[in-house]
Amino acid sequence: MSVAVRLGAETGRLDQLIAALDGQASVAVLAGDLVVPDRALAPVTDDPFAATTALVAPDPHGDLVIRHHRIVSAGTSFHAVEGATHCSVGALVIAPADAPRAREAIADLQAAMDHGAFSLSAEELVEAVLVALVRGQVPVRGVNIVDVPWFRSPADLQSARAEVAAISEQRIAGLLANRVDDGFYSTFVVRKVSKPLTRFALRLGMSPNAITMLSFLIGIAAAALFATGQWAWIAAGAVLLQVSLIVDCVDGEVARATRRFTSLGAWLDASTDRVKEFAAYAGLAIGATRMDLTVFGLDVWWIAIALIVLQTTRHVWDYDFARIQRLREATVPAANIRERNDGRGVERGGLSAAMDASARMNRRSAVRWFKKVIHMPIGERWLLISVLAILAGPAWALGGLLIAAAFALSYVAVGRIARTLTWSGATPADGPWVLRTQLDAGPLASLVARVMPAVSPNLTGRFGWSAPVLLRAIELAGIALLLVLGSAPNTVIAFWMVFAIAYHHYDVMYRSLQGAAPPRWLTWLGFGWDGRLLVIVVVVLAAAWQPALSVLVIWWVLWFAGVASVQWLRSSR
Repeated sequence: MSVAVRLGAETGRLDQLIAALDGQASVAVLAGDLVVPDRALAPVTDDPFAATTALVAPDPHGDLVIRHHRIVSAGTSFHAVEGATHCSVGALVIAPADAPRAREAIADLQAAMDHGAFSLSAEELVEAVLVALVRGQVPVRGVNIVDVPWFRSPADLQSARAEVAAISEQRIAGLLANRVDDGFYSTFVVRKVSKPLTRFALRLGMSPNAITMLSFLIGIAAAALFATGQWAWIAAGAVLLQVSLIVDCVDGEVARATRRFTSLGAWLDASTDRVKEFAAYAGLAIGATRMDLTVFGLDVWWIAIALIVLQTTRHVWDYDFARIQRLREATVPAANIRERNDGRGVERGGLSAAMDASARMNRRSAVRWFKKVIHMPIGERWLLISVLAILAGPAWALGGLLIAAAFALSYVAVGRIARTLTWSGATPADGPWVLRTQLDAGPLASLVARVMPAVSPNLTGRFGWSAPVLLRAIELAGIALLLVLGSAPNTVIAFWMVFAIAYHHYDVMYRSLQGAAPPRWLTWLGFGWDGRLLVIVVVVLAAAWQPALSVLVIWWVLWFAGVASVQWLRSSR
């Protein structure tokens, strides 16, 4: 829960807000004239993990500019905004981590007003605080308010309150449960089925983590049915995979509806999704092997390995590119609160043209949804697996998914490389650190980087985001090729080894995106990417195949899925 401060003519003042920013708890700042259902304020009043966030509404004539969910410019009747995209609702939360900088920025705002630099009405104080935070370089997320009536200084206060009171808590909870930016299949099919289940889970009082584990068990059961190699059981597995996807949506909806967010829940949700999907690949490969099926004569385990390599590389790319893109395209220069303009102006040049072109395309609903489909998010991937498993068998479920995923990666690559070419200068803020923590260098690579720093990747350059992506592709594909093309190939061992290592890379990526890094002992006892490649080369050259490979697989499964997971959960508490 957060501390709430109302700002307005008959409520709190800026000095009261400054006093509340002690860094111990989140501070919700609400406009005194705001009339809105209390439940709709949950994203800023009832989220213990919320970053500094403001509730906004789309409005091209408003007082905010938002890029990549970050407010990059804010205005009042004095402070000008060019190219507005949203308006302020009049509610925000300041996270404890941002309290020191926020105190300084708001104190500067108060000093400017006390000395007559500008004059604002009491109803604008929340917007003035937003201006102070943005110009003081406090990162502020913009989150759209759910679809409920809200008013600022309504002409008929009683009528506004009556309209707000007419909105039921249950309806608002349902709206809060919605997830933004879902894929086409998830939005129009999966969520339609998950919503009744979510209401049932809420009545039962089920926790999000319990629902996540239920989804996990259903997904593993689906993989086991795929492995039978019998059409009826494969069809049942395809149905169960869809059930697992639906239940997986329920856990997030329950968490958002009840505001029950935990670090354990975030980790469980992310890690179990990867295990379920990769287990489905294994089940399909086992089933296809039992049925003696191939894809164009290729061993299906080859295809399953290629899918893990491709999907891991793609996910690392997705998360890292999004982080660097936000830092580069949603940067906020420091500006004086006493100046009318913030010095930002309207974007110009290649980046502006790229952003404008993307915005124009996304305004067309058909284009926006088509782009979401060919990106192949999890809903579309699992739908393709289920449909192809039933219609074409387990081998082509893997083969068809590989073709679709490769096309999606190619499409994404073209757009992202073109977007990267519009960037200039160095990556700001914590971007290079996030990338560096994902390099996963063992003793050998660390020594080389120390002795020959020139060989280290330039993580501040515009293509710095590609370093973790390329390392994942080189390591995973390299290990797979060494094992499969060696003198005694074993695609099954290669699959489980790549599975374990890919899981490790997801763990490292999730840590870095949350501002954490694995301790060096954890990385080095996992050998690092360089050490793992070197060990596999030695095993291949020494022809010490089955026993050595089995020991390595067991070690990496225990280390990455066991020791690393426990260490992360303990440290995140």
